[in-house]
Amino acid sequence: MTPPDAEFLALQAALAGEYSLQRELGRGGMGIVYLARDVQLDRDVAIKMLPSHLASAPESRERFLREARTAAGLSHPHIVPIHRVGESAGFVYFVMSYVEGETLGERLRRDGPLPPADAARVLREVAWALAYAHGRGIVHRDVKPDNILLEAGTGRALVTDFGIAFGSTAVTSTDPGKIMGTANFMSPEQAAGERVDGRSDMYALGVVGYLALSGRLPFEASNLPALLVRQATEAAPSVLRAAPGLPPMLANAIDRCLARDPAERFADGEALAAALAPAPETRPALPTTLRVWLSARNPLVVPYMGWSAFFSVLTGGNIYANLTGNPGSHWHDVATLGALAMAPLLPIIGFHLNQARRQFRAGHTLADLRSALDIARRERVENEALVREEKEPASHRLLRLATVGAGTWLITTFSLLLSNTVHERNMNPAWIVVPLLTTLSLGAVSNALDVQFIPTKLRDWWQTGVRDRLWNSRAGAWLAKRLGAPERSRAIGGGVFRATESALGVAVSELFAALPKSYREQLADLPATVEALEARAAEARAEADMVAALAPSGSADADALEARRSAAAAQLAESVAALEGIRLDLLRLHAGASDLAPLTTLIDAARLLGEDVRRLADAQREVDVIS
Repeated sequence: MTPPDAEFLALQAALAGEYSLQRELGRGGMGIVYLARDVQLDRDVAIKMLPSHLASAPESRERFLREARTAAGLSHPHIVPIHRVGESAGFVYFVMSYVEGETLGERLRRDGPLPPADAARVLREVAWALAYAHGRGIVHRDVKPDNILLEAGTGRALVTDFGIAFGSTAVTSTDPGKIMGTANFMSPEQAAGERVDGRSDMYALGVVGYLALSGRLPFEASNLPALLVRQATEAAPSVLRAAPGLPPMLANAIDRCLARDPAERFADGEALAAALAPAPETRPALPTTLRVWLSARNPLVVPYMGWSAFFSVLTGGNIYANLTGNPGSHWHDVATLGALAMAPLLPIIGFHLNQARRQFRAGHTLADLRSALDIARRERVENEALVREEKEPASHRLLRLATVGAGTWLITTFSLLLSNTVHERNMNPAWIVVPLLTTLSLGAVSNALDVQFIPTKLRDWWQTGVRDRLWNSRAGAWLAKRLGAPERSRAIGGGVFRATESALGVAVSELFAALPKSYREQLADLPATVEALEARAAEARAEADMVAALAPSGSADADALEARRSAAAAQLAESVAALEGIRLDLLRLHAGASDLAPLTTLIDAARLLGEDVRRLADAQREVDVIS
């Protein structure tokens, strides 16, 4: 376990009782982002903190707070919302929604360019967000892949990091001669230090689209000055040069965004989004999880096919031997060999059932699986229609008949050779050489000419497989219920839900168990104290939830209930803060501290707190009984 750094520990100490820090999500030039748990609302949040070495600089502090104030005033489905801006113990931070997923930059670095449909959807959603911001006088000025989040499960794009954004009425002279932004994504006018508007963000989004579709940037240079000169003096190359075959509508939209003259670009994000609108017949993109499910292949399918092919050949040979009256051949041998040939069906079906169970556990319904299978089937039919010739040449039909005949000859000869060997009859093994060479030669030519041996209907059935027909049948519905398929789709999230106090209790228990034996002996009371604090926090949370559910606004009891709710919230915060303090001191021990005095003092205080909370709860119950 990597010990937390000093800033993590100090920030957690400052926010104990309000937020429970979990881990660092990332850091940049203007902030460190942590995953945390909001104690009162019991939800995951992201906390962006200005590093301490920058917090002391007025300019950096103001820029950081400006980002928070700017983004906090924006409310849009594709902009990460800001919940709170705060200062505590010298720290400047703001709390925003935690978007589970990854940035577009991370996706591109890991998987390479996006499919055109996915890229168009992301660009369109970002364009909507920018249009909303521009309508409120806000220009982002730093649109790039690392500032675009992709939500897990849904793929929804959200814009974040308004750290250098400014309002249309803002004065820009505070940064005279200073270039703000990321060079590769800056518009020519922004790189020149000129005043910019929403069309500058359109240029940056065009660069994002160019990179997302081709894996390359429109302008590249060995140094920053050379890059800025190219952007200012050269026309951007068409994205079709870097990614041939793109839909013309998408390529034209990106090329227009990259125009050097702002007047030639889209006037706003709404116009760009309209240009990227999918055609009415375009089907929605599938979530990545369902794409993975559709492409899942059993790693042992090749050995299974070899097994089935071997025993199928033996089955065919025995059938032929029985039909021709070959002595020593029996129909029960055919049944046994046929069963062996079909045996791999069981593990193959089991593999696909397990794959479906994973999708159900991730939150997908049976209807989601059926829709994915239908989309995949239609895509496959369309793709085959592009490469399939309208009429098969006569030479292909003759070659197919010859190849099938040679294969039958080979199987028959092999079966007879095997049967005679078993029954100790003489048969020259060289007899199999001619049909083998003939079959291999014809098969190689057929493969080179793409001759189809399997009828179209049978091939379609094989490609969709048992899986398609299974999940679209009543048997599939019955199996889905047994595998735990949810009735409704739910968000694909980060595992099992735990209240903050429970999560802290688990973390403390793990840290305590990892301590040296001598420490555990000196802190023998810690597990019982933590358990009591967990219980007290859970009681306070239940009390607050119960009072909130009553909510008799406007009634005579409203003030009394509000007082109860506030008291419960305070008790919850104190209990969680005590748990957080214990966790922090345990982390310090793991980081190398050796003094147990702070931790033992904290345990004593936590024990007293638990007793106070218990007495208050007992008193409240007595009041409830009397009233």
